Amino acid sequence: MLPALVISEAVGYATTAHPRNTFDDLRDVGLWPAHQYIKKVTNISVWVGTSQPNGIEITYTLSNTTQPNNEFFVGIFGAIDNNTDQPTLRRIGFLIYNKDTGALTQKGPFPDPTVTTANIAGFTSLGLIIGFSGTTAANGNLDTVAVYKVQSGGSTDFGISDF
Repeated sequence: MLPALVISEAVGYATTAHPRNTFDDLRDVGLWPAHQYIKKVTNISVWVGTSQPNGIEITYTLSNTTQPNNEFFVGIFGAIDNNTDQPTLRRIGFLIYNKDTGALTQKGPFPDPTVTTANIAGFTSLGLIIGFSGTTAANGNLDTVAVYKVQSGGSTDFGISDF
């Protein structure tokens, strides 16, 4: 049985509404209309330009595989610029929880916050991440990102720093 899922608000600004510029991993990789299910995210690679993330690649373990892994993605964080009409995604990072040691590790943000901190606003979305959705620009660069996460009501104080 699938746990209760919720999708976070998309972060960033979609520069085009064309369907070929959208991605939805639960639709494309698992759940519907596929017969396999996403068990968990196992790897995320981020490509960055001089001032913002340009691309993201997500690797999943499917439910019919038995690859052991004790780490889980439990949070996404980052920053957008302060343009209220068209906020551009400026930074992205992830929180990883090790179930064996209880350690919480911060990966990112990408690019490094020393690039610029002027006119940006931080964002977070916490919960066990099992899928991603979002949009790309016509040139293929990442415009927006949202996460599918297990719905929960626990504490959201994970000590995120350096937005």
